[in-house]
Amino acid sequence: MIQDQKVAALFESIVSGRLSRRQALQRASALGLGVAATSAFPSRLGGLGDGALAQEGGGEIIVGASQEAVNFNPILYANTGPETLPEVLMFDSLLKLTPEGEYIPNLATETPSRENGGVSEDGLTWTFKLRDDVTWHDGEPFTANDVKFTWETIMNPDVAVRSRTGHDKVSSVETPDDHTVVMTLSEPFAPFQGLWTSGVTGVIPAHILGGDVDINTHEFNTQAPVGTGPFKFLEHVGGDHLTVERNENYHGGAPALERIIVKLVPEVPVLFTQFRTGEIDVVDYQGIQPDRFEEAEALEGREVVLKPSNFVEFIYFNNSLPLFQDKRVKQALYHATDRQTIIDAVYYGLENPTLTYLPPTHWAYNPDVKQYPYDLEQAKALLDEAGFVPGADGIREKDGLRLAFSMSTSAGNQSRESAQLILQQAFKEIGAEMTIDNRPASTLWTEDVPAGNYETLMVAWDNAIQSDPDPTSRLHSAMIPFESGAGANYVAFKNEEADALMEQGVSETDQEARAEIYRKLQDILAEELPWAPLFNNVDKFGYKTTLQGYRPNPYLATNFDNVAEWTLAEE
Repeated sequence: MIQDQKVAALFESIVSGRLSRRQALQRASALGLGVAATSAFPSRLGGLGDGALAQEGGGEIIVGASQEAVNFNPILYANTGPETLPEVLMFDSLLKLTPEGEYIPNLATETPSRENGGVSEDGLTWTFKLRDDVTWHDGEPFTANDVKFTWETIMNPDVAVRSRTGHDKVSSVETPDDHTVVMTLSEPFAPFQGLWTSGVTGVIPAHILGGDVDINTHEFNTQAPVGTGPFKFLEHVGGDHLTVERNENYHGGAPALERIIVKLVPEVPVLFTQFRTGEIDVVDYQGIQPDRFEEAEALEGREVVLKPSNFVEFIYFNNSLPLFQDKRVKQALYHATDRQTIIDAVYYGLENPTLTYLPPTHWAYNPDVKQYPYDLEQAKALLDEAGFVPGADGIREKDGLRLAFSMSTSAGNQSRESAQLILQQAFKEIGAEMTIDNRPASTLWTEDVPAGNYETLMVAWDNAIQSDPDPTSRLHSAMIPFESGAGANYVAFKNEEADALMEQGVSETDQEARAEIYRKLQDILAEELPWAPLFNNVDKFGYKTTLQGYRPNPYLATNFDNVAEWTLAEE
């Protein structure tokens, strides 16, 4: 069925004139279509035969991904990485954050500051001057009304947005003319600049999504996204690939690349194999397997990079479940988690240990939080103290409640699956039964997790504003999606003191004072354990050396924020 869809999509592209016969043969080869499939249209496609054409660097690259993007609307729920990539390709925000941590204009003509009059002295009024040469992919002009509409939509309680954090500090948005937006805050919000950057808040079109439409279910989200970004939506074959093509009218200048295919390869080992053989040009947010990194370094015509990231790998506890109401249960499981062995044996020592939700290099990181060294005896003592005693089968229980739970992650993620086996054995030794319940990424992250349909989870994430320590959208009690309809507090953590610290943290503008607030928050989290940090991810990316302009950005889940500048050299 998937193959038929691919052939049909190719055929339609040829008929419409979007692809030449030669380009179609290249595309068919890249997407794994052979003679049998393409011979269905002999007069149009011919057959690939034994001399199947390889990609010639004619402006098209193939990006491999093991998780599929299923939503293209940048303000709705996002699976960071799979959804971030198409968002950065097709949508713009007011600003960008460079790899050096500098905010630069994108849809805006300058970055607001006190020096240029864009930010008031009290920090409450922000004025964005907009470019006058931007059009949406359908040719309609981009105006200040689109920015206002984006904010209004985010604040609409009937829309299931990814996060309202920061946007809820805005009391009004005014548009004195088509190219000026004035945002007034009800109180200072320290990371406000970062809120309007690519990958955080993409601007959406009022002329398509305004009026009497249901944004939650509109075809824009999955079938017809329209942005202002460097690439335009061309096709999406579910379960197979997404294709975007060059936006000739891009305000930053038409990209050199003609199109980009994001090819779904669910099995991570197969993803690397296709990178090695040249079927895939780029392995970006998905990363190269740690056990293949040394091999990747030796590949001819490939460049690999290690990039410290803002992502942290966790064990999530579903704190809405009875089993995890007693923090001593979570503390015991954390003591039974041999993090260093997981880092060394599964990730080949390439990841950074961390004690909290922040990378150890972050300015707000607290190195003095309560620690949980690997100690099975201490774990057993905590469970004894909590009243969980071994049953006839060795599994502990208390008042009929067995210490038994499942752990989920993306099916096919070999590294996480190996880590799960290490955990499963150690948990069994302390009298806890952990079953493995891995699911397809397309349903786990977009349906199950936001609905709270899991028991424990192995997952990595960064903060909503990547460069900032504010975890409000991930931890505030008002951000539990299966209770409030918005937010990303999937662990269902509720703590009044933590809520107060998060609210205080975004209002404080002095960095050292903010750091102290977040250090206190990290102390609470280390005690209550809504989640158990495993390590700070070090991204392992790879690309063909013929691709010029690719460079890591530690503040984004994907490195495509400068994709308009990329070029292909001759092989």
